[in-house]
Amino acid sequence: MRLLKSVMILMIALVVLALLLVGYFFLTAKVSIAAYKAEGTAASANMPLYEEIATQIAKDAFIGTRFKTEPLTNAEDYAFITYTLRLNNQCLVPVDMVEVQVVPNAKDVLQIGDLTVRSLDAKTQGDITATILTAKDSHAIRELIVTYYVWGVSFSIRETYGG
Repeated sequence: MRLLKSVMILMIALVVLALLLVGYFFLTAKVSIAAYKAEGTAASANMPLYEEIATQIAKDAFIGTRFKTEPLTNAEDYAFITYTLRLNNQCLVPVDMVEVQVVPNAKDVLQIGDLTVRSLDAKTQGDITATILTAKDSHAIRELIVTYYVWGVSFSIRETYGG
């Protein structure tokens, strides 16, 4: 009996220790944005990409998020804005998946989809980008939502960048 009692106390201590360790990992699950860059180019300067997007939209096969349903006009009416975020994974565990979404303003047409699954190893940095097609006279200030997953649990960061 004495042996069983000792084993039970040891098992309870191991379970409590495991729960504390998992709790510590979740409390330190922090990803931050270390730097950002917003670059704009006229759609007419990147005609292959614009034509590919226009073709995909015409075939109803566009991969990404459309903010407007109207058909595209001339490339001279639009601009691409690419947001590059440098993410800093401060977690002691890897981040399973990272994605960024742009909150559109009234002039935005679409956000180009990214089918690449991005992850960050523990205590590392990495870059992620998001590209939108917008009216040529639009400003670059947008709210960006970065969503990341640690052990299947989602976390998100909402920040406004641009300029």
